[in-house]
Amino acid sequence: MHRPAPVRRARTAVTALLLGLAVSLPTGPAGAAPAAPAPAAPAPVSAVAAASAAPRYGQRSSAVRALQNRLIAAGLLKAELNTGFFGDSTRAAVRALQRKAGLSASGTVTAATDRALDRAVDAATGPRTWYHRETIGTSAEGRAIRAYRAGQPGKPVVVVLATMHGEENFGQYVARGLLEGRKIKGVDLWVVPVLNPDGLVRDRRWLRGGVDLNRNFPHRWIERANSGPKAVSAQETKVTMRFLDRVDPRYVVSWHQPLIGVDSYGVKDRRLMNRLSKGLGIKTRRLDCHGSCHGTMTGWFNAHHAGAAITIEYGSTARSMARMKGRDANAVLTAVGGRRG
Repeated sequence: MHRPAPVRRARTAVTALLLGLAVSLPTGPAGAAPAAPAPAAPAPVSAVAAASAAPRYGQRSSAVRALQNRLIAAGLLKAELNTGFFGDSTRAAVRALQRKAGLSASGTVTAATDRALDRAVDAATGPRTWYHRETIGTSAEGRAIRAYRAGQPGKPVVVVLATMHGEENFGQYVARGLLEGRKIKGVDLWVVPVLNPDGLVRDRRWLRGGVDLNRNFPHRWIERANSGPKAVSAQETKVTMRFLDRVDPRYVVSWHQPLIGVDSYGVKDRRLMNRLSKGLGIKTRRLDCHGSCHGTMTGWFNAHHAGAAITIEYGSTARSMARMKGRDANAVLTAVGGRRG
């Protein structure tokens, strides 16, 4: 069945953001549904140049990681395999895509394979729940940090954050689940799928200068390796604080990996913690940063806002895409008082 073009463009824009690609998403007033940007006309590229630019077996590059992220979004590759290296697992996923699309299963990324992957990602992307999107700031390297708004204005504000550390990519798929599917009711939901776009592109934990975003907030900050030269020295820290101060949520849910647990260290709302633990099937765990946490986002928010922030950690092995986008996203929504409508 032919899918209307505006829906396809909106789905593609969300998916591209989650895959760490450079996509320009227009801002607009709260409550508005901005029109999808018109695609730029592609520059002419020769067949030889296009073939040489395509990721290939044995290669390690950001282009390979981008390919892997698209394969993950299409449900063809496990989320922990976005290593940037085109090895046997990636080639097997490409071959599976090619067989499904009726192409020669060579494992080589051709132009036809690339188009087939676009269609597979689109088919795996549900209708959008959000009605507003905005750039809340930029990273140190100039990449946009974007927030999506869904749900009902006037209801309790909830924020879901993911990819604070660039190599911790699983949480963005829960974020994607909240941005897709049936409309959200009962909460005024903001979703920031990628807080550290520079790190995501490079599969790197740190911000520019080796700063850990989750050690740079002005609460019990101490100078040590990766905390930055001073509190709030990182541009991404400023962006996060400014956004959370503005929307002032009742709940903040922050996704990490690979320590597997719903954090009980310094927990501010135990009932929220227990609802998340039960719904996600993840046990509570004291994630105390090897003794005491300094400069964390949750610590700062809980000390300076009336609302409650909490950390959830997935393990080192990803759950299925269907689980993360479906059951886990809905478990978070239920725990914070929302529902699908």
